[in-house]
Amino acid sequence: MGLDLRLLLRTLTHSFAVWISAFFLTFVYQYQVSPVTTHMELKLMILVLFVAPTFTTAAPDGLTKFAAKWSLQAANMIDMSWLGVQVLQQVVEGPASKARLTLLLSPSLPIFLQNVILREQPLQFLNTGPLLHLVFFDNFPVFLNSMLLKTKVAPRNLLLINLGSDYDASTLLMEPWLSGVYNLALLMPVSGDPGLLAAFTLRPFCSLSPHYLGHWNPQTFSIWESLFPDRFPNTCQATFHLCSWKKDIPFLYLKSPDNKTAGVLVSIIEVLANKLNFSYTLSHPPLDEKWGVMENGKWVGLLGMLHRGECNFTLNCFYPSVERNEAFSFSSNIVQDQVKVFLRVPAPLSEWDNLLKPFSLLIWGLLVTVTILVSSYFAIQAVCQGRAWNAELGLLRAVVAQSAPLRSNQSPRLLMYLWLLTCLILCAAFTSTLVGIFTRPAFPPRITFMDQLFADGKRLTRQDNGGFTYNALKKTPVNTLIDLYPEMDKVLASMQTRSHGLVGSEIYNSLTLMENNITDWYTLKEVFFTLGHTMVFRKNDAWMAKFDTAIKNLRQTGLIEHWLKTEIRSLMHTFELHVDGGQGVGAGKESPLNTNHLQCLFLLMGIAWVVSCGVFGYEMMHKSYCCSLLPTP
Repeated sequence: MGLDLRLLLRTLTHSFAVWISAFFLTFVYQYQVSPVTTHMELKLMILVLFVAPTFTTAAPDGLTKFAAKWSLQAANMIDMSWLGVQVLQQVVEGPASKARLTLLLSPSLPIFLQNVILREQPLQFLNTGPLLHLVFFDNFPVFLNSMLLKTKVAPRNLLLINLGSDYDASTLLMEPWLSGVYNLALLMPVSGDPGLLAAFTLRPFCSLSPHYLGHWNPQTFSIWESLFPDRFPNTCQATFHLCSWKKDIPFLYLKSPDNKTAGVLVSIIEVLANKLNFSYTLSHPPLDEKWGVMENGKWVGLLGMLHRGECNFTLNCFYPSVERNEAFSFSSNIVQDQVKVFLRVPAPLSEWDNLLKPFSLLIWGLLVTVTILVSSYFAIQAVCQGRAWNAELGLLRAVVAQSAPLRSNQSPRLLMYLWLLTCLILCAAFTSTLVGIFTRPAFPPRITFMDQLFADGKRLTRQDNGGFTYNALKKTPVNTLIDLYPEMDKVLASMQTRSHGLVGSEIYNSLTLMENNITDWYTLKEVFFTLGHTMVFRKNDAWMAKFDTAIKNLRQTGLIEHWLKTEIRSLMHTFELHVDGGQGVGAGKESPLNTNHLQCLFLLMGIAWVVSCGVFGYEMMHKSYCCSLLPTP
């Protein structure tokens, strides 16, 4: 039997086209920065797959075996039936026309290509919004174990196309790994009619049975929303158990005097519960009294409770970190906060020299010099005119705001006017400045930067409660300069001695200091971190997106900021009942003038008494001596 060269050429051409399409798909996955298949590439592969089988099946047996060496490699790579190719084309041109696509193939895909696909798809890329993952499979468990589970993160948008698996829709959609998919749809053959596909999704809160969307039809499912309806329109009165620790003012705490749960997060969760139609319960505090850190390969504290499945998500807020992000999912930022260093205001300077502080040394020197010159001038003039020179010392009374005698001559009178005006200005300036010094003590220069803090011999301190701050600071050069204490009382005690600076959240620590009646504090200008407070959810909980959207709306409308300001004002009003003034943010009323402010005056008064007593004693002895020299009658 002769060979038809034209038929042989056509067969080889189309077999080669199939092989090139598979090679091109491999090249796309292996060398693109992101494994996204464009619409042009998908349409090219669809065209090749539609045309090539026509000629390979029409060739004689000898030619078919000859072409199989090339075409079967492509068939093993892509492994799609004719129906799958049709669905792929309809999805690309219909509901996914505006989405970026990633094509995941069946278990018969060669292992080297599976590794390339997994290696070139970073976790954060798999979860981007507009990316749609299309999965063609005929043995779903094998495919899931070999590829999807290795990513550890479910994609946001997933379309499953069952081309031969015997599993029903309920079994497929209830796969735990798929709980992290936000937009999920399944196309599978209708029982008794393999050429017809039915579309399903799952609404886990409302029903455990698959939700039937209809028979696959390009006209019915022409837009994205028709193929991917909202899986979580509401939570259908579900009950969530929340990890909570009521020791986080002003976010979550027990409010005196009735120990009622209060805080910004209570206002937020109440709105979310009403909006999403759920109820909630609060957990007990963590037994180890830690927020959440990895110890010996296990999560402890409040995050440990969440990781073990003891609750659905945390009501308390946490700072995101790389380590936490690998095990949990975080909501959008609720509020922004900064990690700063808190220091007590330096002790006031000694107050015995307060009387000299209104003027600088230069002003005091000029004042003494001018007084001597003016007094000397009037004394010399008095001697020249034959008057007693010591009478001119009365001019010094003007320096202390007392009256002074005027002269009859014109030139001395004009000079006297200038002298009295100068003394009036000096006395007013001295008195007003002295009052300010008495009512507000003088302090030495404050430490404003970290290098000044450590150069002064001070250290940092904070509570060892498994929080984010210390674990982040361990990776910085200051990790050897931090002292940890298990109780907050010891942390505050070390801060009050002015030997340590408290490092931590600006919002929480400022209110904690005021609660403990410490108001003479300030913060350094340097900021360690600026991070957002976020709620924490378990990994692969797709319904978290509904909470995330609601939190964003609350923040954008300004409600969260309003609740935060209201809580802070309420707490400051409560703390002012026992705050006795200070320099901190929560300082109460200014402290009144006391004897400490008048040390200089008492010192001068004591010196004056000593001098007066000495002069009085000298005069008494001088008078007695003079009387003893007088002759007796």
